[in-house]
Amino acid sequence: MAVAGTELFFVLIQMDRKVYDTSTAMFFAFALGLLARGKFKEFYLLYPLGCVNRETIFLLSIFFAVHYFGKMKALHYLFGLVYQGAVFMGIRLMIMKIFEGNAGQLFYFQPWHVLKEHADHPIMLFLLMVLIALTWYGVSRQWKEKPEILQSAILVLLPLQVILYLMVGKAFEVRVFAEVYPVVWVMMTPTLPSPKYPAPCGYLGEGLNS
Repeated sequence: MAVAGTELFFVLIQMDRKVYDTSTAMFFAFALGLLARGKFKEFYLLYPLGCVNRETIFLLSIFFAVHYFGKMKALHYLFGLVYQGAVFMGIRLMIMKIFEGNAGQLFYFQPWHVLKEHADHPIMLFLLMVLIALTWYGVSRQWKEKPEILQSAILVLLPLQVILYLMVGKAFEVRVFAEVYPVVWVMMTPTLPSPKYPAPCGYLGEGLNS
């Protein structure tokens, strides 16, 4: 199922794909894996590369702020927030300066157009809803047995991405959810119904719950 999920991801990103879609999923997978194992130094080294790749890396900072609130020493927590904020703003401003002469806008705010596109294509909307329902079924099964860090990741990242999709996205452009794909597939793969191979408790190891 993990292989099937990976292949499905590559199929989805073929839809109006961008060069940074696959690497975005990679950076989020690596970053969350490092955080889950408490390797904060490695995460801080990876973060600037994620900023260069795509500006949605700021979602990781929001996740960091929510998930680790009250779970680490205050100075370490504040350092993490300040470091990520400073690195993100510095790299973002640098990139904007380099490409300031290019045509286009900073972002396209078009929520009503996105909603209208959904309404104008009911069949595609129905298929999208079916895909979402099946995916959430796999994610939510045996929810209490899943590592807290993955629960936090899906609950923080997914709502924010839905908002961004509706506010500044393009209708049916599912590739823009690349940031949360690694979390979705890790959460749903071991818990799909299988009478022959039931999912064991703590399937990701105790380290991910610390």
